[in-house]
Amino acid sequence: MQVEGDVYSFGGKIVKEEGANIGGSYTTNDQPGMMDGSHRGRGSFFYAISLGPIFRIGNAILAAILGLIILHTNPKFLPSLATKLRQHPSLAVLWGMGAIVGIIFVNVFLAITLIGIPLIPLLSLTVIITSLVGSLAVALFVGQSLVGNRNWSLQQQFLVGLAVVTILTLIPFFGSLIIFLVNMFGLGVILLWKLGREKPQIATE
Repeated sequence: MQVEGDVYSFGGKIVKEEGANIGGSYTTNDQPGMMDGSHRGRGSFFYAISLGPIFRIGNAILAAILGLIILHTNPKFLPSLATKLRQHPSLAVLWGMGAIVGIIFVNVFLAITLIGIPLIPLLSLTVIITSLVGSLAVALFVGQSLVGNRNWSLQQQFLVGLAVVTILTLIPFFGSLIIFLVNMFGLGVILLWKLGREKPQIATE
């Protein structure tokens, strides 16, 4: 075999068989991670990190729009949930943790039955909507805790709380815990509001 020019190899080796001639030079670049799957894995990891903040900020914008709509159409709903969370935070945690455990068991049960498999997306959608609405109340609760003594409107308190929660979710690694806690509290306060016997007492001052 005769090669007149130069030979380059990326991510591999150049094996020169007996009798083969290379007219020019040959260079091997076998630097680890250049072409192998491990590099692609790291690339996708950093891509996910870079995309994560954009995705969360986009979700925050949608949550702000939804929250403002709810506050405009039903001004007492989110404040009622925020008051319930303020009065019974431990119960909201218990309801949220119980709901998460229950959802896991229900999903496992549906997954092992042919009839129940089509119900899994419906259950997941219900949980997502419920935790989303509850998380809006959590944002309002945070905002009221920070600026509630400044006579700000409910809309302003909600936006401040949502901004604070969103900023916390952008912190690497710690942000995932914040998302979990917000969803857990949100799901718990919805169930507490819906199934709990005691009604919240909203301050009129």
